[in-house]
Amino acid sequence: MSRIDRLICHGLPKALLMALVADGRLVELQIVRRDRPSLVEGVFLGRLERVMPELDAAFVDIGIGRSGFLRAEDRAGIDAWPPAGAPILAQVRADGESDKGPRLSMNIAVSGRYLVYHPLASGVSFSRRIEGESERDRLRGHVEGLLEGGVVLRTAAAGATLDVLRRDAQAVSERWEKLRSLAFELQPTADLSVRLPGDRDPIQRALRNYGSTLEEVVLEERTQARALQDQMDRLGEKIRVRWHNGPMPTFEIDDVAGQIDTALAPRIVLASGVEVLFEPGETLCAIDVDSASAGGRQGRAPRRSVDVNLEAAPAIAQQLRLRNIAGAIVIDFVNMRSSYDRDKVQAVLAEALADDPVPTQLFGFTRLGHFELTRARRGATLARQLEALEKQDE
Repeated sequence: MSRIDRLICHGLPKALLMALVADGRLVELQIVRRDRPSLVEGVFLGRLERVMPELDAAFVDIGIGRSGFLRAEDRAGIDAWPPAGAPILAQVRADGESDKGPRLSMNIAVSGRYLVYHPLASGVSFSRRIEGESERDRLRGHVEGLLEGGVVLRTAAAGATLDVLRRDAQAVSERWEKLRSLAFELQPTADLSVRLPGDRDPIQRALRNYGSTLEEVVLEERTQARALQDQMDRLGEKIRVRWHNGPMPTFEIDDVAGQIDTALAPRIVLASGVEVLFEPGETLCAIDVDSASAGGRQGRAPRRSVDVNLEAAPAIAQQLRLRNIAGAIVIDFVNMRSSYDRDKVQAVLAEALADDPVPTQLFGFTRLGHFELTRARRGATLARQLEALEKQDE
């Protein structure tokens, strides 16, 4: 399990880089452009521009210069499209790319520390990490009746008491009520999220999403570090806020800079010497576990194919999230004849992908022995984001 325990922030003139680290391993690098901050999770009161019947989708003006894209499956309780010009309360699910606008959903999600509230949905669901029917039944019994609508219990909710869940439920309920009242007061096209304290602050959002496991936040600005530490003290949080002003560059902590370089390289080398090659394309990414590098080192017996693949599977899962690879993905593992071994590798890969906030779908091994999966698209790849930053600085 990727337990995010450290958040390291490094400021550039045009962007804030936020490294999410688990046990010294870089899990995700979030790049917050100062000239174009992410709109994800932002809630807008938009205006429906036009419906495209052939796609069963619509364009919505949310006041940012590019229309948002709303699919029928994201209408949240509305059976048919409203007329053009109708107000639409929607949330950004994914930022736009190049000339494409952001992807929207009317199924508003209000995130708390332990749960996510969907006021326009129904039912109780659980993070894939919350296992065991007894724990799920206990949590379901706690949250039923606390909120009207749908609730998703996050991984951090495992073991949480009723009082803890009640406080979190009250917090998300208050945020939703404020959003609703703002929507009644304003005219389309209004960005409601900027009126909610902390909603568009990337560090505050990271604290909300990972605060249950975070142990330390590293900041480069002294006043910001002091203010955040004061906030943690007031809330009774045990998160340590550290002001980094030493001679060592900030991203030398946990060798974040080196791990970024690795994520930009086409080939990674694992501890045993096994090599994994990434060949991304526009619609498909091919990944090859190099069988030639999987042989035994001098004085050691050759490793079994399944052992090589069991080592490679979690490393591949980490790189998919870190590199933000999306679309169709084909993995050429070292050939395994045993269906039992293939099942073991698939289980390890699924376990490693369980913490990825971006949805993945595993299809298993093909007749040719390749493993197929898909990962939803959430913005540009890490390489393209960093390349865009470099072009800005030129």
